[in-house]
Amino acid sequence: MTEFVGHEAAWRQFASALDAGKLHHGWILSGPRGLGKAGFALRAAAALVDPAGQYESMIKRGSHPDILTVKRLPKEALKDGEEADPNAELKRSISVDQIRQLQAALTTRPGLSNKRAIIIDAADDLERGGANALLKSLEEPPVGTYFLLISHASDRLLPTVRSRCRMLRFEPLDHRDMSTALRQLAPELSAHDMDVYIRIGKGAPGQALDFIGLELSKLEDAMTSILNTGDRNNQVRSALAEQLSLKAAQPRYEAFLRLAPALIADCARQLNVKDVVHATEAWAHASALASRALSLSLDKQSVVFEMGSLLASLQPNKAG
Repeated sequence: MTEFVGHEAAWRQFASALDAGKLHHGWILSGPRGLGKAGFALRAAAALVDPAGQYESMIKRGSHPDILTVKRLPKEALKDGEEADPNAELKRSISVDQIRQLQAALTTRPGLSNKRAIIIDAADDLERGGANALLKSLEEPPVGTYFLLISHASDRLLPTVRSRCRMLRFEPLDHRDMSTALRQLAPELSAHDMDVYIRIGKGAPGQALDFIGLELSKLEDAMTSILNTGDRNNQVRSALAEQLSLKAAQPRYEAFLRLAPALIADCARQLNVKDVVHATEAWAHASALASRALSLSLDKQSVVFEMGSLLASLQPNKAG
């Protein structure tokens, strides 16, 4: 019922355990952010509490009483009658009080099913006390209760939490599945824009969506110009460095840092065998630079110019 794309192996593993009546009570859905783990969790929860699909619309609205989702709360508490703002700033963590409220709810019987699904989105956000409190429920789960812990960095979870759950690992989507997912999520994208967002998403549709509306096709056109011409007078990369160094351009700057290594990788696939070594070195350099640029707050103009130089260095090596 809940739409998500790819991850067939993970679904087969979960569904086969459910069909065999041997479903473990705790599952960690592990993988980078934006792969569709939340959609998978909701589909898994629906399979648990509503296998016949009777309450599909209720599940889509998030109002099924037997699917409980715990996530970070907004910093500002909602006033009476006020609707939640999906863009509101959230608290830093899932608190121990939220887990205790969940545990109080688990002392009652399910409402419409004989099972109950708990989605923690994301388990990485649990404060220490919350993680320890959840551990008690994982050690002695109520009958018919199943936990789906979404994690973007499962190695950072408490070892005791990991040891009490089955691990489902999610891998980045391939080009075909990325295209399918983005057409579902952003049908307004043109064919050219679709290619750009597939590249920037790196197999994670949710990450690609973060950059929607930034006119990335124009940014990629400038980068492609450097790649194809070598930008021998430095004009294009200098203009890019100036544009992307502005404070208001931070989202496009971050998009640039994701796109440049991807473009270099695409170029490498078109090169003659003898030129691949240079392209591979350029890709490694670009990837490392992109990582350092944000974590170390490197000078933006210098970073963009250096990245442009790496793109330009591939021009003489392209296969003819």
